[in-house]
Amino acid sequence: MTDTVRFKKGATIIHEGTTGSNAYLLLSGSVEVYKKVGDEKLVLSRLVKGNIFGEMSLVDDKPRSATIVALEDTEVRILSRERFETMLEQNPRAVIPLLKQVFQRVRYLNQMVTAFCGQASTGTVELATHPLHLRAKTEEAEQAIQGKEIDISKIPFQIGRTSTSSVFGSNDLDIEDTEPYRVSRCHCLITIVDNEYYLVDTVSSRGTVVDDSKIGGREELKRVLLESGKHHIILGGEESPYVFDLEVP
Repeated sequence: MTDTVRFKKGATIIHEGTTGSNAYLLLSGSVEVYKKVGDEKLVLSRLVKGNIFGEMSLVDDKPRSATIVALEDTEVRILSRERFETMLEQNPRAVIPLLKQVFQRVRYLNQMVTAFCGQASTGTVELATHPLHLRAKTEEAEQAIQGKEIDISKIPFQIGRTSTSSVFGSNDLDIEDTEPYRVSRCHCLITIVDNEYYLVDTVSSRGTVVDDSKIGGREELKRVLLESGKHHIILGGEESPYVFDLEVP
């Protein structure tokens, strides 16, 4: 069965190295995912409402691979292994949201390996408490994000073209593009490595422009450091109408 549980800010929901058989759906609040590397704390991601964590425990009995702590008062829905197996038997489509997030994380790991070529993300990593701000600078960009501005609280944050042909589309921001497409289905992502924000583009067809740097597409460069301040971003090359400003705290 599924139950909802509330955790106070700072409460540990999952301890690295322990075993369990439950996954958790974030109903409200946010959590930090981190590992211990020696005496250092390595933050892996920050998850928000709608994200799922602990999902691997639904299919194996291995110890938890990371610790998860509530960054604020947080409410979760618990999904037990027994309930998951029942859903697979009786209503397989109900597990599609869970599979989407699993596939997204596998894709993220592949992109990171390509972009950083084995560079280890070690050391103490602390995510900023303030979100990043993405602002549309053209009419097409505004239509694409259905507004003038969005806040980015989840890290990593995947951006790509809306796909109506696949039930496994798993972007955090879907861009409504039309032929000839400028934005790829899995275009780029914003992540954090060694206490620094990066924009990574390893798989797009037309690439991304960040300030004066061209990355992705046919370019050899696949990532760019996002220092604190405002950055000018064009999805799909210099002639693309999908132009944004990204404010990094």
